[in-house]
Amino acid sequence: MKTIIGLFVAVVAVAALSSFCTLRWMESRRARAVDPHEWLHSELKITPAQHAALEPIEAKFAEQNRVLRERLRAANHELGGAIRKGRSDSPEITAAVGKIHVHMRELQKASIDHIFEMRSVLTPEQGDKLLQLAEKGLDVAP
Repeated sequence: MKTIIGLFVAVVAVAALSSFCTLRWMESRRARAVDPHEWLHSELKITPAQHAALEPIEAKFAEQNRVLRERLRAANHELGGAIRKGRSDSPEITAAVGKIHVHMRELQKASIDHIFEMRSVLTPEQGDKLLQLAEKGLDVAP
C-alpha cells in the first residue's frame, strides 16, 4: 500500500512540475513577442540612415492608422446600435455598413500607400523584399 501511495505522490509531483514548466515556457514565448515594425526592419536589414528616414513616415502612418481605426470602431458602434433597433434591411443598418466599408477602404489604402512610401527609402532589393513580405502577409490575413 505504501508503494502505491508513493507512486501516486510521485506521479502528482511530476505532473505538477510538468505543468509549472509548461506555463513558464508559454509565458516566456509571449514575453518574446516581437513588434511587427522591428521585425520588418530586421528582415529588410534597415541601415541607421534608412531608419532615420523612415521615422517620420512611420509616425505619419501611426497617426493615420490610429484615426482610421477609431473611425472604424465608431462605425461598428453605430452598426451595433442600428442592429439593436432595427431589421437587417433597415436604412440605418445599410448606412452603417456603408460607413464601415468606407473606413475599411481608407485603412487599406493608407496601408498600401505606407508600403510604397517606405519603399521609396529602401534599396531596390529591400523594396522588392518588402513587397514580397506584404504579399505573404495578405495571403495569411483575412
